[in-house]
Amino acid sequence: MLAMLLLFLLSEPGVAIEGARFGLMLWANRLLPSLLPFLILTQILLMSGYLDAITEKLGLSYPHFVLLFGTLFGFPMGAKLSADLCAKSRLSTREASLLFIVSNHMSPAFVGGYILSETLRQPKLIPMTYALLYLPAVCYGLIMLHRLHGGAADAKKCTRADTAKKSTPRLRLNFAIFDAAIMNSFETMLKLGGYVMLFSILTGMCRHFLAALPGVCTLAAGLLEVTGAVSAIDGFFADSYPKYVAILAAAAFGGCSGIAQTASLIRPDGKDIGLSIVRYTRGKLLIAGVTALLAALLYPILA
Repeated sequence: MLAMLLLFLLSEPGVAIEGARFGLMLWANRLLPSLLPFLILTQILLMSGYLDAITEKLGLSYPHFVLLFGTLFGFPMGAKLSADLCAKSRLSTREASLLFIVSNHMSPAFVGGYILSETLRQPKLIPMTYALLYLPAVCYGLIMLHRLHGGAADAKKCTRADTAKKSTPRLRLNFAIFDAAIMNSFETMLKLGGYVMLFSILTGMCRHFLAALPGVCTLAAGLLEVTGAVSAIDGFFADSYPKYVAILAAAAFGGCSGIAQTASLIRPDGKDIGLSIVRYTRGKLLIAGVTALLAALLYPILA
């Protein structure tokens, strides 16, 4: 794969440059302004101890905080929050292993703006699409969290998170924390930017070499990167019904780019906290299948 990519960069520099430019523009125009403020804020809250105080004051458990804010803020906040809170013993490994799958989705702003308003031009489908993309994973997450905390044996395994939550938080806020939060957040964004650019080049390579096979090209784009997948699926299907189902399946899966980005975030400070990217991939494939099935059943009725 690396040899093929290197050969492509040397033989088709124009296509490679265009793919890299598209990836970097996507990162700069969409990911950076929408994610960076939330990353910095959550890092400040976590490092300063104010997140402990806020969750205690609101009576909100850490798992439910991750499930709520990961879904609202969008990919990859669910995985980032799960890994960081697990590393700081606010979540057990079993909780984090569940949450980094069910709370790591494309953001509502991306789905409602780019997919439904700009690409499909069907903003009326926003409520139904949000329900199809987020409700199955969130409901499953809530059920599994209830089961995790339901028995005495499971409760013992969550002692680390419970003890951390009940302890009196030590609040501190200074410029050192701001500096660390900003640097940590920019490091995360740079990782994401690198992966987005790389997979945009791979998508461009597939489009270049598979132009004579539009079906295979669309499938490859759908597996590689979400934004390219949306564009490829939109151009391949003429009928809105299969187009909608395929785009929602691609968005629910997140692409290989999303898997690579998630893998780069689940080892905070290089420390293995027991999160499996193989399990994440299986979970996202299952969520994509459920989403596609529900979309196929409900679109003819509700659209």
